[in-house]
Amino acid sequence: MWSEFFTNALSRPGYDLLTRPFSDLATRGTPNASEFAFGFFMVPGVLTAVVGLALLIAPHHGRTWKVGSLAIVAAGLFLFATGVFQQDPGSVVEGLLHGTMAQTTFALASVAPLVLFLGSRQRTVSTSPRRLWLAAGVSAIAIEGAGVAVRPLLHYPDGFFQRPFTLALTVWFLATGLWLIGLRPKGLSLAD
Repeated sequence: MWSEFFTNALSRPGYDLLTRPFSDLATRGTPNASEFAFGFFMVPGVLTAVVGLALLIAPHHGRTWKVGSLAIVAAGLFLFATGVFQQDPGSVVEGLLHGTMAQTTFALASVAPLVLFLGSRQRTVSTSPRRLWLAAGVSAIAIEGAGVAVRPLLHYPDGFFQRPFTLALTVWFLATGLWLIGLRPKGLSLAD
């Protein structure tokens, strides 16, 4: 997502890297909008759902763990749908669908790391990923909560909220991905 964002944002004259929403790069009628939607929303959405499924089948099944894993799967599906329903200046419905899919993704992704942290409490998950899950989860919820609470009062740009939120989740995905890779049976490579 980050490479897709920087590649497109830096090539778009006048696009502010800190304040403009990611979705502006995927708005119908803008250069490379469909390619950006595919690379920023759809591919990461599928990969997010795959991570959620990997967590679901990981050997740490409890009810809370499963709920957190399914929340990651759902966040991935909604992220994918965010790319399918691109913003369209000529359609109120497309903009509404895009925004709804994106907000649902944010809501699910902000809660899921903490649910997984709580679900791993009685499990054999090593302390290192659990600490990062807690930090990323608290950060994501705090950023999401502040964004929802403060936005009506301050009317700050969406991009200002999206960057730290996405960064917190990037930390979570890296820690989780490394942990999942460490779970694979010995003797298997990533090519298997």
